[in-house]
Amino acid sequence: MRLALTALLAGAIALLPARIATAMEAETLEIGIWPYISTQEVLVFYKPLQAYLEKRLQRPVLLVTAPDQKVFVERTQRGEYRFVITAPHYARLAQKEAGYVPMLRAKRDQSGVLLVEKNSPLRSVRELRGKTVTVPQRITIIAMLSLQALRANGLEPGRDVTVRYAASHNSAMLDVLRGESAAVGASATVLDQMPAEIKGNFRPLAITGVVPPVMFLANPAVPTRETAELTRIILDFAESTPEGRDFINRLGYIGFRPPTEKEMQSLDPYVAELKKLLSQAQ
Repeated sequence: MRLALTALLAGAIALLPARIATAMEAETLEIGIWPYISTQEVLVFYKPLQAYLEKRLQRPVLLVTAPDQKVFVERTQRGEYRFVITAPHYARLAQKEAGYVPMLRAKRDQSGVLLVEKNSPLRSVRELRGKTVTVPQRITIIAMLSLQALRANGLEPGRDVTVRYAASHNSAMLDVLRGESAAVGASATVLDQMPAEIKGNFRPLAITGVVPPVMFLANPAVPTRETAELTRIILDFAESTPEGRDFINRLGYIGFRPPTEKEMQSLDPYVAELKKLLSQAQ
């Protein structure tokens, strides 16, 4: 009962804005993680990194997120997170308009993949005409890449294909398994993070475009030396510890390295689309 209550409390705290969580423990270092999957799964995946940071920094580390990706982006832009682990176009927006400083990116580039149920008769994207495709929230880069792939195959979303938007990768993939959609747009990296019993139910139909992957950034208020220290510790974790290598392999990141400014600039078209979608949602 105590363990269950602790897990429940951790999940509840993780949904709080960073400024509230920080007030609960002044010495706690908060790291915001974008909610690309369920809160509980995010906490489980990143627990090894959290534990290593606590050991090296000798202070509590709290992983915080938000109820959905739009709220997470808004909180990031308001500077509520001291450090963030976030999607690439969210990272570029935070860099350009909130002054966040890019620290690291995963070495593995991110691509989307259109998936169908393993026994589906569909063999090409063009065969999705007149059918339903589910993607994560419309502001996600995977949703953008998935719609690009449909258009590249002569299918206009909303006219030739019905598009459904799901709260997360998990719920998007469930749409296909429940027979509510013919295909799902997902991140190839997130697909690799899924348990084999889930991943085995899908077959790739097409690979979408490629963009930079998940990124770590520091709030502009963080002293340069603190940002540099955390960067070194994360690299040490990934490159020099068994638990770090397991973490990297489990998430499919290969490793970490600093992003280049050219890579950041390559995300500007997605940032333009993101800003348009955010303004429409207000």
